[in-house]
Amino acid sequence: MSCLLVFHMSWPSQAVLSLPVPQLAAAATKTGTFLVSAVVVSDCDIRSTPNLAFGEVGAISQPVDVTSVIIVACTAGTAYTIALNPGDGTGSTVADRRMSNGTNSLKYQLYSDAARTAVWGQTVGTDTVGATGNGNDQERTIYGRMPAQTMPAAGTYQSRVTVTVQY
Repeated sequence: MSCLLVFHMSWPSQAVLSLPVPQLAAAATKTGTFLVSAVVVSDCDIRSTPNLAFGEVGAISQPVDVTSVIIVACTAGTAYTIALNPGDGTGSTVADRRMSNGTNSLKYQLYSDAARTAVWGQTVGTDTVGATGNGNDQERTIYGRMPAQTMPAAGTYQSRVTVTVQY
């Protein structure tokens, strides 16, 4: 909308000057919206798999027990299992785990319970550890035992165990 401003002069020749004057419009606002979204999928992450060290041992006439903790984080409501393979020691199986130093081996076992009666293996539904994620880190203790045994030659014995989380 505009307004017309008129100047009228009275002189011998009457001139009329008219100029349009704009009117100030009232402020206007428009809004819009947009959607923010994400799809959360079932997922797990292995946060920590610290070494399990029996330390220095000599003649083992009594079992040597140690523990370690695996930390896993899974999305809330995600069911998962943790499996431990036999390890890469020569001749190692889930039922008879071994650390190796060349051709020599040293027996040990991994358990999922403090009483050391449930061998922790890799067959889902049989000897793995299951849980349901809550979105936070969840700790699972590995209970290791080196049974009394005849000691092989001195040296460093090792076995690399693979942790698998299935969900």
